[in-house]
Amino acid sequence: YVPVSLMPDIDIQEITVQVNATNSSAYELENTVVKPLRNNLLQLNHLENIKSETSNGQATIKLNFTHGTKIDYTFIEVNEKIDRAMSSLPRDIDRPKVIKASASDIPVFYLNVTLKNKNATNLSNKVTQDFIEFNRFTNQVIRKRIEQITEVALVDVNGLVFPEIVVIPNQSKCLSLGIDLNEIENSIKKQQIEIGSILVKDSQYQYNLRLGTTLTNLKDIENIYLNKNGKLYQLKDIAQVKEQPQKRKGLVLSNHKEAVSLAIIKQSDARIKDLKAALQTTIAAMEADYPEIDFSITRDQTKLLDVAIDNLSQSLLWGMLLAFIVMFFFLKDVKSPILIGISVPVSIIVCLLFFHLLGISINIISLSGLVLGIGLMIDNSIIVIDNITQYREMGYSVSEACVKGTNEVFKPLLSSVLTTCAVFIPLIFLSGITGALFYDQAMAITIGLFVSLLISITLLPVIYRLFYLKEGRFTKINTFIKKVNRLNYEAAYEKGFRFVMKNQRIAFVLFLSFILLTAGLFSFLPKSTMPTLSNSETFLKIDWNASINVEENKKRVLKLMAPLKDSIVEYNAFVGQQQFLLSKGADAKTSEVTLYIKTSSPQKLKALKKKLSSSLITNHPEAIQEFKEVDNIFNMIFSNNEAPLIAKIRSVENLGTTQNTELKALWKSIEQ
Repeated sequence: YVPVSLMPDIDIQEITVQVNATNSSAYELENTVVKPLRNNLLQLNHLENIKSETSNGQATIKLNFTHGTKIDYTFIEVNEKIDRAMSSLPRDIDRPKVIKASASDIPVFYLNVTLKNKNATNLSNKVTQDFIEFNRFTNQVIRKRIEQITEVALVDVNGLVFPEIVVIPNQSKCLSLGIDLNEIENSIKKQQIEIGSILVKDSQYQYNLRLGTTLTNLKDIENIYLNKNGKLYQLKDIAQVKEQPQKRKGLVLSNHKEAVSLAIIKQSDARIKDLKAALQTTIAAMEADYPEIDFSITRDQTKLLDVAIDNLSQSLLWGMLLAFIVMFFFLKDVKSPILIGISVPVSIIVCLLFFHLLGISINIISLSGLVLGIGLMIDNSIIVIDNITQYREMGYSVSEACVKGTNEVFKPLLSSVLTTCAVFIPLIFLSGITGALFYDQAMAITIGLFVSLLISITLLPVIYRLFYLKEGRFTKINTFIKKVNRLNYEAAYEKGFRFVMKNQRIAFVLFLSFILLTAGLFSFLPKSTMPTLSNSETFLKIDWNASINVEENKKRVLKLMAPLKDSIVEYNAFVGQQQFLLSKGADAKTSEVTLYIKTSSPQKLKALKKKLSSSLITNHPEAIQEFKEVDNIFNMIFSNNEAPLIAKIRSVENLGTTQNTELKALWKSIEQ
């Protein structure tokens, strides 16, 4: 019942506003749309930075807010500001799209859907009718089947081809019959009527009647009647009616085939493993139901989750096991380690219960807190067991020793827990993303400590009494441990203490040497926000730096990737503008493409990057290329996309010759 996720559900303090205005120049769009929007958005609370980029036909406004801002309320406030500004914007402009960045918005999977029939998705630029029907089926059937999974919050679709119905009049027939284009247009408009509803009352009953006609398919349009000089003609007699794809601004390629990409976003409280199992079951059912369709999962975030959780789980188990083994040698008694081996797992189980009650998920932050708390949990158990043992050695019975020994150490243990918590609890009140991240860790350590204290003073004495009622148990094992481990730890400690006290100068020199060595190592060791992870997948963003359309962009991508088929496991190409609701790819130009490439190993990925770079430089020297890490929760939270140095240069009228020379020199120095 405790949700498992890679990271805590953290709000990213960023909101993006996307503006689309076809056939508008950058200058016109900036003055008529972006500038009024920016002035309205400047009034937002907790706004830290606002930045806008405008190009022909589209613009993007990025809003950054101070950490700690309730981004859900801010999202509503941004939409309200845009709604108020709509009255001052051009009437033909579409409402700007507002995108909220959140850790839970990162898709867990990308499901690429393609047709197995190669003729339906051939390598030419022509979109076939089969592919249009396939797009419609994917959007209306496959997407809805996946959205029915309980753990799925949203299925974001990209790569759809939308159809349009075209009426092509037969010029010769129309001229001979005296029918012009306006008459054909008016006849179509008359069939698309929406009058509204009428309330009709009949005695004690009343009815809502909706009046109107709508055109829904090709046959409805073909069967439209047109009256000319007392004669009736059907539209199909004087014109050709056909369905064709709309002009595309973007598309998706999956391993050399056009595809529809489905980004699957999970519910914030859902378990990723449950989602993966349910999705695999659904895909298996759809593969059986639709054998002509091919399904492939890419960019599986559960792999990163599995690696991270498994590593921390192994650290947790190894820590418990090593502590268990060390106690055998130091305590030289088999019963005490077994008692501790029982109390620690019970403490962890109770901790997970509190996780459920407080709404804390199992993630790498909360698990790291439990790993840190394991040693402190063991300390409480050792202190209680050792104190009870001392009372038994003083002649008390097992029951009396358990009561007196536990009561005596309760206050010191409580003060120890409180002083330790005093170090971690302030992390809960840290501002910014640091506080949001380490809240789970601080709570995990605090819960672990108090739970271990509770187990140590309640469960542990009871189990101790049950174990030590009969003294004959484990006698042979204790004798064996004492024979194997003959080292007297107390005597060794006493010898070491006397050596230090007799040679204080040497000890002090050694101490200073270690301090200097620590400072030196700290200065030389590399420092980074996150450890470097080996990766076998990457993003390649290409701007061909030429005014090309989507079809030409597709042709170049296919030509670029054709020689590399054997070097890669899979690749996806997001050509031109993208349709994802939660993606920023909608502001991409038709001359841009983002390639997702996956290889079998990091070494092959490194070699592939060199091949791609050299191929682009050779065949398209004007193209701009950039390799990026694949999106995941770490990149979203910890990455810094800002350049180390940003130079903004604007033109100034009546600039003198000297200033022009200085400006050119400055630009050359920046390029160098």
